Amino acid sequence: MKCYRELSRIHNGGKMNFIIKLLVTVFLGLAAVSHADVITWTGLGDGVSLFQEANWVVEGGGVAPDAGTIDPGVPVPHDLVVNIAGTVGGAGGWNGTLDLGGVGTISVSTANFRMSASSVIKDGSASVDSSSSFGYIRGGLDNADFVSSWGLNLSGPMHLINGSTLEATWFAGGNGVSSLNGGSTLIIREDADGTFNNNMINFLDLGSKIVYNNLNRTIDEVESEHLSRFMVNGAEAVVGSNISIYKDVGTGFTTVQVIPEPGTLVLLVAGCLTLPFIRRRLV
Repeated sequence: MKCYRELSRIHNGGKMNFIIKLLVTVFLGLAAVSHADVITWTGLGDGVSLFQEANWVVEGGGVAPDAGTIDPGVPVPHDLVVNIAGTVGGAGGWNGTLDLGGVGTISVSTANFRMSASSVIKDGSASVDSSSSFGYIRGGLDNADFVSSWGLNLSGPMHLINGSTLEATWFAGGNGVSSLNGGSTLIIREDADGTFNNNMINFLDLGSKIVYNNLNRTIDEVESEHLSRFMVNGAEAVVGSNISIYKDVGTGFTTVQVIPEPGTLVLLVAGCLTLPFIRRRLV
């Protein structure tokens, strides 16, 4: 019995040491994430490419860490800062996916920030302020938040997927069809003139929506002024048929969202009614 207790003590102590080591590893990992490097745009490379390390410098000196970390599709869990005059992306905009690794950010002021049709900001957040010239925004957001302190004059469509959020004072231009999918949200603050957009927006799922973050924007105004710019899965948007314009009970903001098709609604109701029986059979 004594021998058994001693073996148990050693065994339990080993488990405790493992748990302590695991917690320390997690803590250090979180600390590393919370203290991400600030990487600032210098434009000292070609002065154009978002993905050229020579255009960036780590705050305090030195080139971007681990040459190759700012590459299309490679996670960059750092805070990227663009705050000097210049045209980031060149005349046509930068290409590829800026993956911010779930914790990174990119903030732009002063510069002309241009995105191409193949530009995607993924797993992070982006912000541009009113001192920037960003009339060449287009491309996509993938699980990303993009906030403009001013409006957005698009040079092509924007596609939001996987719960992305785009917020701006207005959403104009584009010369194409933007889209909302995967529970994504377009937030329009609106200026004194109530400007919205003159491009088309295609709703691709039930969870995505447009929110007019302005208590003065009425349901009737949205229907009369903007309904013709909405589509649902490529079809014409019809209030009460495939799209709803309503006041959110929590915020009071006018909101636009897809209505489930009758067949889909029947399936949803049937699923809800069937679920309790399935649960009882599994118990």
